[in-house]
Amino acid sequence: MEKRELNSWVEFKGVVDEIRKTYGYYNLDNVVLFRGQPDLPLKTTLERKSTKEFTLGYYLALAGMTVNEIESITETKWGIPDHPELMDEIKNKQSWHRVYLPQVCYSYLVYLRHHGYPSPLLDWTTSPYIAAYFALWDVSKDENVALYVYINLVGNVKSLENPLITLFGQYVSTHKRHFAQKAMYTIASKWSEDSSSHTFCSHHKIFDEPRKNHNSVQDLLIKITIPTKDRNIALKELDNDYNINHFTLFQTEDSLIKTLGMKEFDIGGT
Repeated sequence: MEKRELNSWVEFKGVVDEIRKTYGYYNLDNVVLFRGQPDLPLKTTLERKSTKEFTLGYYLALAGMTVNEIESITETKWGIPDHPELMDEIKNKQSWHRVYLPQVCYSYLVYLRHHGYPSPLLDWTTSPYIAAYFALWDVSKDENVALYVYINLVGNVKSLENPLITLFGQYVSTHKRHFAQKAMYTIASKWSEDSSSHTFCSHHKIFDEPRKNHNSVQDLLIKITIPTKDRNIALKELDNDYNINHFTLFQTEDSLIKTLGMKEFDIGGT
């Protein structure tokens, strides 16, 4: 993993522009994604909740158990197939190099993820400024924060290996936060020939281990460390110049109040 340590916030745009230029920002095959968080290893919310191993099928069974109650309360129909039917479809269409997730299930899992349900989806954004906001918005001055940059591949063909990272894109009908946050998602998984199934694993299991195909440049991770001493300066710029704040990213009454408080007590310096 490559590391970039910034001395100040003013360096941020230049570093991001250089990374995008290097890794083909204007080539749609070479997706450059960003994730802001504390300076800690990447973990999905499912990994944070449980150390148990989950296969794709078992996790979908658990998620499917929530759908009737959610549909009843929200009066929204998701159209999730019955579990036996869903498992047959996945069994027929998945393989060691393909995590098959039906579109309706993907939509539902994104919805659950944005509402706090433990998820194997690691969320990223196409906007480095949204990622920077998530890194900086709720930290103390003595904490370190990081912006992770993920490059799916360099070139036009991804060499598939086991374990693998699967990228899921933005084209999905789901919660409005998905679009406000310009989100995309990855799943890290390892394939078992014995069970013919994918089991979720750590992204770092893939990032930190050498890939077998040395001629393939893919699954690159860069960590940019952002100094928290410039937090208020960065938040003010993100709000004033990019309209990025808690309300624009979450669009709820609670997020509106958080944004107003941030403007008065952080950006305003009260």
